[in-house]
Amino acid sequence: MAAIVTVAVLSYDHEKWLRKCIENICSQKTEYGFRVLVHDDCSKDGSKAVIEELHKKYPDKIVPIYQEVNQYSQGINIVQNYIIPALDTKYYAVCEGDDYWCDEHKLQKQIAYLETHPECNMCFHNAKVVDMDDNFIKNFFPRKMWNDKALYKKLAAPEGADFSVDEMIRMDFAPTASIVGRTENLRPLTEFSTSLDLVVRLMATYDGCAHFFNEIMSAYRTNNPNSASGSIKTSPEKLKKNFYDRHVGLLREFDEYTKGKFHSEIEHVIKRKELIYYQHLNDLKGMKATGVYGELLLYERLKYEVKDKLPFITKLKRK
Repeated sequence: MAAIVTVAVLSYDHEKWLRKCIENICSQKTEYGFRVLVHDDCSKDGSKAVIEELHKKYPDKIVPIYQEVNQYSQGINIVQNYIIPALDTKYYAVCEGDDYWCDEHKLQKQIAYLETHPECNMCFHNAKVVDMDDNFIKNFFPRKMWNDKALYKKLAAPEGADFSVDEMIRMDFAPTASIVGRTENLRPLTEFSTSLDLVVRLMATYDGCAHFFNEIMSAYRTNNPNSASGSIKTSPEKLKKNFYDRHVGLLREFDEYTKGKFHSEIEHVIKRKELIYYQHLNDLKGMKATGVYGELLLYERLKYEVKDKLPFITKLKRK
């Protein structure tokens, strides 16, 4: 059965979780053929040995790519330079090596939807958030921070919902392991300076819509210090460079690519990202100066006001 979807697995020092990630992908029950492109960026742990073992077990599915030098540290973008050029199937899916799929019919459901809905360019779904040892923390959606009632209502719909590009801009984040899209919509990504999840979702949805399945079909791992999101929490410099500056730069590149079609929404979200940046710095004055502080839910505003005016309460909670 010829493959119509390629699942890209991005691995770096994911030995502890990689076997579960790849096994759960390879055990998917589908009417369609699929292959698994596993890219290891010169891991220092035993990730390569895990990939080699599973490659022998699933030789018809797994296509490994091993780097002899860590590409990320060289400033080389893996998705643009190694993943997109290797995609020769109609569809693609993504799962980072420390995440995993938890529904054996996930791929079938999403590909079947895309096959019968040509107006839809990408599917995504809800996920469970787990810690480093697979302990359940919460569901990924809803992520209620802003007063976006219409958006949360659509995310709560049991039957799922379609989302436009401007709604995806405002949503800001979705579980990477939940995404399945059309490869043709991903190829223009090579024109961008980098390929963070943010621009992948926007380019995948552009000139169409994204469909949300309100089902838990993958696990999103949090608090991994080796991940990009984990590293920025420990350094204000990395937070500025790898979160705020990169996200704002990509949003403005997307604005230029779409010739200003979503300009007002993009500028609005940039202000929200600025607020999040100051939030990480515990700078309430900076948060308020962004002009979007009033868009936070009342609970969120009260939380930051208390933290600013009564810092000893936060210290007591930590104890």
